[in-house]
Amino acid sequence: MLLGSLLLVSSFFVGVDLIFVCWVVPLVSTFLLFMGMGGQFDGVFLWDNLSIVLVFVTLWVYSLSGMVMGSAWLASLVIFAMLFFTYVSFLTVSFLGFYISFEIVFIFMFVFLMGWGVSPERLQASFYMFFYTMVFSFPFLAMLVELSHSVGGLMTFFSLSFQPNFSWLWFFMVMVFIVKLPLYGVHLWLPKAHVEAPVSGSMILAGILLKLGGYGLIRFFPLMLVDSFSSSLFWNVLFYVGLYGGFITCLLCSRQSDLKVLIAYSSVVHMSVMFLGLMSLSDWGYYGALMMMVAHGFISPLMFYLMTHIYSLMSSRSILILKGVLLSCPIFCMWWFFCCSLNLSVPPFMSFYSEVMILGSMGFLHLLDFVLVCLLCFFTGVYCIFCYVMPSHGEPLLIKFSSLSIKTSLVGLTHVSFVLCYPIVFFV
Repeated sequence: MLLGSLLLVSSFFVGVDLIFVCWVVPLVSTFLLFMGMGGQFDGVFLWDNLSIVLVFVTLWVYSLSGMVMGSAWLASLVIFAMLFFTYVSFLTVSFLGFYISFEIVFIFMFVFLMGWGVSPERLQASFYMFFYTMVFSFPFLAMLVELSHSVGGLMTFFSLSFQPNFSWLWFFMVMVFIVKLPLYGVHLWLPKAHVEAPVSGSMILAGILLKLGGYGLIRFFPLMLVDSFSSSLFWNVLFYVGLYGGFITCLLCSRQSDLKVLIAYSSVVHMSVMFLGLMSLSDWGYYGALMMMVAHGFISPLMFYLMTHIYSLMSSRSILILKGVLLSCPIFCMWWFFCCSLNLSVPPFMSFYSEVMILGSMGFLHLLDFVLVCLLCFFTGVYCIFCYVMPSHGEPLLIKFSSLSIKTSLVGLTHVSFVLCYPIVFFV
């Protein structure tokens, strides 16, 4: 009786701590900053609908990541440094300030992978991420220096207007964000980084760092010759890279045996669809892309968080070995089903509205291209069902019964409830 009472009290405190971390900290911090800054531009920081949404997701994901690391104070310090520079990236309006904070975040992620990776292959994964970033980042810095010299002052998102001519430097302005997004073709660093990163690193990488690429595209779109999109070969090629690349990645997900790599490739699919919404250059496409970034920012970290539990249970990430988890841990399978449903974009969750808005903005496509978009959505459902059915059902190779911890259940509950109720807040 006494032991049951102690377990109940400890569960209550775990729940209170988790609710405080997941809900109170992001909500109160965002509200105080919004009230203090008035939701306007004060000359240094910009606080608009895009910033406030992404800052809230940032606070949420980093709070959970810090909680997962536990007593590892040095890792928590690196996570806090990444939080600070991510926060600056989403709020600054200076080109140079955005570039510095944007790159420092990835430098800290490089250190995090090197220091707290799970296998010797983390060295290769870290350098993959570093060199993919460096190849396009240094020409982008050279372009910023050249533009600051020609303008002769502090460059902000509102202070520049360019002539409608395309030079090779514009290519690096676009590609530096495409690599961070990433689109198919420059995505190979992402699965390697996810596989070698600890669970908190995967949560930050999927939930926040990929959104920096989308945020940079949105902020720089007014400077990148928006009026010439329809007549520019470069933008047409980039659009079809996102379209066909997302479709190819869906097929790759359907053939993956490593569960963590499958979740990483699903991020490439979602970011490709988000990019198609941005390239539509419509309000529906913009808000659908923003909503998909927010939805993916909550769904993907939760999938990595739950995948760590199944890895600790079976000591494997292979779908060929993970069988019959429904028998050994049925509560886990319930939350895993919710995760796969969220990733599948079923109604009435937030990701469903985002895909409907993006598809509604695709009215300019030819019939064959629109059929390909529909096939992309179809095969997304195929690999999400595959992701749920293969680990949950079948004859288990190793029968090892386990109960899901209260903390893990509460993390799943807070994510699912927030993603369910967020469309109401978003549309209001």
